[in-house]
Amino acid sequence: MLVEQLMLNHVVTITETDSLKAFIKLMIDHKIGGAPVVNFAHQLVGYISDGDVLRKMMPKQKTIYDIYSLIEAIDVEISQDKLKDLLDLQVNGVMKKRNVQTVRREQDIDAVLRILSHHHIKQIPVVDDERHVVGLVSRSQIIRHIGDQLIHQ
Repeated sequence: MLVEQLMLNHVVTITETDSLKAFIKLMIDHKIGGAPVVNFAHQLVGYISDGDVLRKMMPKQKTIYDIYSLIEAIDVEISQDKLKDLLDLQVNGVMKKRNVQTVRREQDIDAVLRILSHHHIKQIPVVDDERHVVGLVSRSQIIRHIGDQLIHQ
């Protein structure tokens, strides 16, 4: 089976200069956990996920010396000012820029399975020769397809 036979054709993307607030709104509105990031020419430049946002929210790694520092590390509160600053950050300051995995529509789905399992990611953008996002393949799509094949044998 080829990637183009399984990929989503209507992909929600976000631009690299959008704010994290815009990304979070996009996630809520479209019920997604991540999105390909594109530049002004609609070319893929990165990928941002809910995990990237959470990692940005967490304080820098603390050293735990005793039970009190453990309690303090667990009981982290984000101030309203810090939250506002975070929401105002541009997507390009939080997104994954290097080693963003992609596939082509004419590749076999086995290539997607290898990438998903090797890199522990949930989705892979499908790009054309100019790095325009033309689709998206997710773990859940593949699992549903495999399950459907098994059930209807």
